[in-house]
Amino acid sequence: MEVTPPAFIWVPAGRNATYALQLSHSEFFPAEETRTFAGLTRAVFVPREPLPPGRWFWRYGVETKNGPVFGRARLFAVPKSARPFPLPDFDKVAQSVPVQRPRLFLSGGQLAKIRAAAKGELKDAVQGLVKSCEKAVGEELVPEPDYQPKEPGKRGPWAVRIMSTTRPPMDKMEQCALAYLVTGDRRLGLEAKRRLLYFFSWNPEGPTSLFAYDEPPMWVMMRGARAYDWTYDLFTAEERARIEPNMKARALQFLKRLQRLPFESNPYDSHAGRLPGFLGECALSFIHEWPEAREWLEYVTTIYMTGYPAWGGDDGGWQEGPSYWSAYMSFAVHFVVALRHATGVDLMQKPFFRNTPNYALYTATPYHENSPFGDNQHSPPHGPRGVMYAFSSLTQNPFFRWYADAAGYKPGSDVLSLATYDPSVKARSPLELPQAHVFPGAGLASMHTALGDKERDISFLLRSSPFGSVSHGHADQNAFVVEAFGRGLAIATGYYPWYGSPHHSQWTRATRAVNSILVDGQGQVQRSAAAKGDITAFLHGEGYDYTEGEAGAAYGDKLKRFRRHVVHVRPGVFVVFDDLAATKPATFQWLLHAHEKIAVDESQQLLTIRHEPAMMEVRLLLPAGLAFSQNDKYEPEPERVKRGELKNTWHLTAATTTPSATGRFLSVLTPHRVGSDSLVTKMELVQGDGAVGVRLQTADGAEDVVIFRTNAEARTVSCAGLRSDALVFARGRAKDGSVKRRLMYEGTKLEEVGK
Repeated sequence: MEVTPPAFIWVPAGRNATYALQLSHSEFFPAEETRTFAGLTRAVFVPREPLPPGRWFWRYGVETKNGPVFGRARLFAVPKSARPFPLPDFDKVAQSVPVQRPRLFLSGGQLAKIRAAAKGELKDAVQGLVKSCEKAVGEELVPEPDYQPKEPGKRGPWAVRIMSTTRPPMDKMEQCALAYLVTGDRRLGLEAKRRLLYFFSWNPEGPTSLFAYDEPPMWVMMRGARAYDWTYDLFTAEERARIEPNMKARALQFLKRLQRLPFESNPYDSHAGRLPGFLGECALSFIHEWPEAREWLEYVTTIYMTGYPAWGGDDGGWQEGPSYWSAYMSFAVHFVVALRHATGVDLMQKPFFRNTPNYALYTATPYHENSPFGDNQHSPPHGPRGVMYAFSSLTQNPFFRWYADAAGYKPGSDVLSLATYDPSVKARSPLELPQAHVFPGAGLASMHTALGDKERDISFLLRSSPFGSVSHGHADQNAFVVEAFGRGLAIATGYYPWYGSPHHSQWTRATRAVNSILVDGQGQVQRSAAAKGDITAFLHGEGYDYTEGEAGAAYGDKLKRFRRHVVHVRPGVFVVFDDLAATKPATFQWLLHAHEKIAVDESQQLLTIRHEPAMMEVRLLLPAGLAFSQNDKYEPEPERVKRGELKNTWHLTAATTTPSATGRFLSVLTPHRVGSDSLVTKMELVQGDGAVGVRLQTADGAEDVVIFRTNAEARTVSCAGLRSDALVFARGRAKDGSVKRRLMYEGTKLEEVGK
């Protein structure tokens, strides 16, 4: 636990239920030692005072006419290191919001600072913003959309068209208002005003109602609340009376949608995850005019302090992939920054927000070619760069600033970078950081050889997610990807024409699109929270990394076990051992995908992927007698709704031919540069008593043996001259024969046989 008090969340008892919550050092909750909070109307709660360090119990009760009926006591502990993070007093918070506009992002001293920078170090960026806005002055605006078509096959393309035509002119509305705020260019302010009057003449109860199609109303409120706050002085009282009721009607729709779920205890609706931040910004903007805005702000802040966001835990991982991380963190961090600037309330104290930039750093490094795992994974990770700049300022973290710099991000043309502009944060290379990281909450393990150095970095990413295959996540438990020197080698495939398109639903979200395993040709259950995985082990060392994923549950009733073990023999050799147990005899298909055609040497079970300047050999040591097949086709092909090449990728299957109740695959992946030799010059399958593994040799005579237990019952197992009680063990010798590194997982003994 990183903060005090913790957030308390429980299962709601009904829409009109009220609750009591108790805290005590005793599980019996004696009256004199118990803190009671009564009359709670939501199934989430944060106290307004930090809890002292120590051992605590909590319980909640449903209030009845005879008093609260409490459930069981739950234990938690507050460490001495916990940071204070209590719910603020919102009467004081409301009073702290500036009365003078602008209230959002750039109020008071921050605005003066940015206006000065716009004439100095940010001049080029701000002038670029101004020139872009000048081109938009007077342009014809998109007509108000019609209702979405009822035919399912037409909805996806219709939605893509509506988003692609309504978002850009709304984006320009905010940009013109920002340019006016920073430079005073009245012509651009009037252009923003023209757009505000136009877009907020659309009927909030018509086709752009939140309950008709939610994209246009969310976008117009995100852009519009900011633009109106920054250009407020350009409106007459009559014009304000035309705009503000429309804004309030849309804000009330946001509130209604959140309360219907209710979002605070059911936060897994992806689109609804944008609404708290948008509603919060609107509340800040109108907190001195609309009495209900104070309640909105408390509601939104409580959501942020408790279960938000749903798709990641305190470790900062993210279920939905880097593309959706960058988008949703942008939505969220805008509110975090707006709240902090306007009131001083700092949501960056929440562990998730402090830790989540590591997700982008380790899994969507700026020079990566692809962005797995999740929708839009075929694209490079350009999206996170602006968010990472903001995070680097908010956390004063030089490694996060390295990300923004390495991605080529230049602050000054958007409000988030202006509100978080801080040139005092200087980038430092993440080469200084641990070269492997795990996000158990979202089920991701990342291993690098030289994080921060594109010319030397090789990365391996394993996903096995406890969230299952829901929302923008895929049926890709225990899938891996490998990148080297900025090129994808083993990749996740498929495109994202629109959510639920035939290609997206039948290929991109399916197990056959990723580097995992099929059972009798069938993949994991799609769109199921029960089809989950789990990162069950993770170790990081100077010589070896180790991670382990379990994904048997993802296959429904097909598998009892799918344990994927990965040992990283530093630097850049990956030994993968797959241990499968089926509910009935089955064949197994080991999958590998690449951008280019994979060369296959069936006699050696050797696969070669080439994607210059990188290449990788994959040697399948177990089982023998695999049947190989490969094609470059998608089933079905992706729908083309945008311009641009949709390149076919290559899909290889290595299949067992005889049904069996168990299956084991042992593979060694050796990425290296085209034109240079692999680090490993010789590899040998080694089998022993209750264990199996591989012996790896390098050109200078150094040697590693990596061993996996196959007998779960034996106290010790032996293989390749080693005996151990561990589940996985490895030993490396230098060319002179001296032991230079060891690995043991779930064991304490590693000895030479016969010594």
